[in-house]
Amino acid sequence: MTLKKVVIIMTKSIQVLLFFIFLGYALAAQTNRIVTLQQEALGATGIARIEKLIALSDAFLENGQFKEAASQAEEAAELAKSLRLPERRALALNREGKALMQGGKKGFLGKDRVAPKFLLSNDILRENGLNNPSLAIDNLENLRVIALKAGKGREVVELDALLNRLRNGGGLAGDAPTSKQDLRNELSTLQQQLDRQDAQRNAGEVVQMELLRQSQELQNQLAAKEAAISQMTDAQMKAELMLMQQNQMLDSMSYRASVDSLSLANWNLALRQAESSRNFNYAIMGVLLLLAGGATFSWVRARQHSKVMEEKNKMIRDEKERSENLLLNILPALVAEELKQHGRTDARYFSDVTVLFADFVGFSQIAEKLSPQQLVSDLDTCFQAFDHIISRYGLEKIKTIGDAYMCAGGMSDGVGNQVHDMTRAALEMQEWLTRWDAERKPKGLPRFEARIGIHSGPLVAGVVGFKKFAFDIWGDTVNIAARIEQAGEGGKINISGEAYRIISDHFPCQYRGKIAVKNKGEIDMYFVEN
Repeated sequence: MTLKKVVIIMTKSIQVLLFFIFLGYALAAQTNRIVTLQQEALGATGIARIEKLIALSDAFLENGQFKEAASQAEEAAELAKSLRLPERRALALNREGKALMQGGKKGFLGKDRVAPKFLLSNDILRENGLNNPSLAIDNLENLRVIALKAGKGREVVELDALLNRLRNGGGLAGDAPTSKQDLRNELSTLQQQLDRQDAQRNAGEVVQMELLRQSQELQNQLAAKEAAISQMTDAQMKAELMLMQQNQMLDSMSYRASVDSLSLANWNLALRQAESSRNFNYAIMGVLLLLAGGATFSWVRARQHSKVMEEKNKMIRDEKERSENLLLNILPALVAEELKQHGRTDARYFSDVTVLFADFVGFSQIAEKLSPQQLVSDLDTCFQAFDHIISRYGLEKIKTIGDAYMCAGGMSDGVGNQVHDMTRAALEMQEWLTRWDAERKPKGLPRFEARIGIHSGPLVAGVVGFKKFAFDIWGDTVNIAARIEQAGEGGKINISGEAYRIISDHFPCQYRGKIAVKNKGEIDMYFVEN
């Protein structure tokens, strides 16, 4: 093996070793970046948390962890949706679509989860009048890749038209220009294209003229040479040819001597360079081995640190999730979010809310027949069943007072008073109590029979105090709902005239007449037929 081949092999080995060292450093840096972003995201809330989640999704994408990138982007999109931040939601949907697409999802505009992410991102930008052309173009380019892979030629043409429109300053809607300024802009663009074509054509003509001029000069020189040759005598031509042969021989000998001298110098220089390169390569290899060892040690330490931090972060996330679930179990979602962001919450007025009270008939006699443990256990069974029922209808549990149960509907933005949902939930409560009492009767256990009252109207809701937070509601609507429950009968649902006017077309009811209520006068009441 020649020295030159040895040098080439050693150089390639060093390049490969450098590549793996740099790759190790890059992986360690990327891992540390992900760990840092995870720690920052855990401590962030609101808009800051959305931005950290999107940055974390980008980091996972760069690291090839597509499942984790999609998960972070999906969480950011849901949080942006709940906080009504459309532009950040569109950005998070773009990242989620990229993660799903690079993770191997297939299809176009139907059965998969990839293309709808990009479509929804652009729909949000368009519906909210947001000017973010780079994001819109990126969404369309990804959709074009998906359509191209799926063989959707028509969709590819439509997407190309939209992309050209956006790159030329148009919008997502695809409308043609209607203003004079838009028409002037299009005419200006066309004129610029014509000018460029004329310039290229003129440049071609100039090149052609230059070639013709050079050709003419060469023809003139050739004609002059031929004229000079024709004027020379035979003796002059022989002398000229002999002189040219001698000059050619002298030039050839001088050239060979120069080439030999230059070749010898090159070989000496190559030999010295090879010796220097060998010594330099030995030194480089020693340094690289040290660097490789250090990089490997740093990478191992980084992986260990990352594993420890990941376990700690998981513990922190679990504790945070438990804390948030506990807070949501005590307070409504809107109030809990406001309390986490600002440390306090303001009272709110609701113009139309439905309130339900439920109370057990003869609870004092039931308490005398059961042990304290059995009594509390039976109450817990009932109230857990009530909780599951109202959760299915999106109603909000307010509190329990002794054997009384109170819940409300219509306190979420845009939901309405939910009288129909409240009535269905009340019917399910009575049906559940009937089945439960049938199971208890053979065991000789006392019967739990509930009175339920429903009324709709305005009220005020909020959190009072700064210890042991309790969400509560106040107003005449709450008081009237309690009086209607007290005026009811066991096993039946008693509703006010306000509630009856809303549900009369959907639920059969029995009119009871005007019944006197303490401090409220006479109120129309109805029994909802089971």
